[in-house]
Amino acid sequence: MRIVWLLILVLAGVMTGALITRFESDAPVIDTRTQVAYVGKEHAHQFRVSDEGMGIERVRIWLVSGDVEIELHDETYDGNLWSGAALQLPRRIEVTIEPKEMGLGPGEATLYAEAYDFSWSGNSTLVEVPLVIDAKAPRISLLTGLTYVRRGGAEAVVYEIDEPVDSHGVLVGEFLFAGFPHPTRPERFTALYALPPDTAATDSPRIVAEDRAGNRTVVPVSISIIEKGFPEDVIVLSDGFMELKIAEILGGERTDLLAAYLEINRDMRAENAATIRQICERSSGERLWSESFLQMPNSRVGARFGERRSYQYKGRTVDTQVHMGYDLASTSHAAVPAANDGVVVFADDLGIYGQAVIIDHGLSLFSLYGHLSEIGVEHGKPVSRGDTIGRTGTTGLAGGDHLHFAMLVGGVFVDPLEWFDGKWIKEHVEAKLTIEEPPGS
Repeated sequence: MRIVWLLILVLAGVMTGALITRFESDAPVIDTRTQVAYVGKEHAHQFRVSDEGMGIERVRIWLVSGDVEIELHDETYDGNLWSGAALQLPRRIEVTIEPKEMGLGPGEATLYAEAYDFSWSGNSTLVEVPLVIDAKAPRISLLTGLTYVRRGGAEAVVYEIDEPVDSHGVLVGEFLFAGFPHPTRPERFTALYALPPDTAATDSPRIVAEDRAGNRTVVPVSISIIEKGFPEDVIVLSDGFMELKIAEILGGERTDLLAAYLEINRDMRAENAATIRQICERSSGERLWSESFLQMPNSRVGARFGERRSYQYKGRTVDTQVHMGYDLASTSHAAVPAANDGVVVFADDLGIYGQAVIIDHGLSLFSLYGHLSEIGVEHGKPVSRGDTIGRTGTTGLAGGDHLHFAMLVGGVFVDPLEWFDGKWIKEHVEAKLTIEEPPGS
């Protein structure tokens, strides 16, 4: 008799547990982005639906715009009220909203998603996602006329956009040069951009703007390229030079000098370029510089911007690189002045450039000072034109005491010669940063 009662108690416990499970009170969970979503020509919205109890029985997703209701998804899943869902894994659902095909005009709408589980309590969860439908692309008005741009040089444009946008600027090949509010006409925008030496004809500058809904407009910039030849040079590598630089830059001992040197000249150079691009991603929205840029006093010019170098070892070419700045030499450990007003955004070791300083001059314009023997400024500190920021040296891949000076627009190297030239700055930059009426070139 005791065994019978024991079996009855066990069975009652099992039935109670089963009933508790089937009468679960936890509702399904819907994970999705619930902040306002801006919908352009097409918008994909994702949902992740899960239920740790009896599982998901049904998911319905629909859109409401005014009096219009559009069904986007309605699916019932395998299972039953006793054993629950046949598949307990979370359901991932994506719906696509295409306003034009759906006959939806601009304005506000709401995206709804509701999930039901298999519990006997009939639990459900409803989420709402506010939408703003905007299929109209921004309109760009280019205010800069035909401009002559040197290959390897820089230029400025002025433009207007008829609505607020998420991003805008000048696209040249793979490089996007950010636009900033115009200094004298805040309702307009200005952008400095570079024309790299290897820019293809198909990569001519274009102003691009994209709004929050993903609508994008592209307008070509009218330019005429002034072709420019670049010097060439041959660098003969010696075991002594490679051994010295490998020890300084990589440390340790290397048996294969050439392989170690190429690791610096190729891989580290590429890594340094990526670091510089990252440093130059953020710039003051205000123009910080004044006048033309200073060249280091009493300096003679060595290698120039765009110089195409062939590296030779034991009579054969082992590497080729392009020199993206000016080498300026004076006396040993000569004082290096800040080329113009700005803020120090980097002051540390920079691989092939050795001890280096980078200064932000605003509007995505930067100057770089490499191979320094010592650094006399700190990150984040403002500097004025002519302030001593360090001294020349042989750090990095320098073969002798000198300054490697470079100018960059948006992280892309440009010819410093233009920025040394007050007349060029006045005609190509100043005229566009001080306009009151639509400018010419």
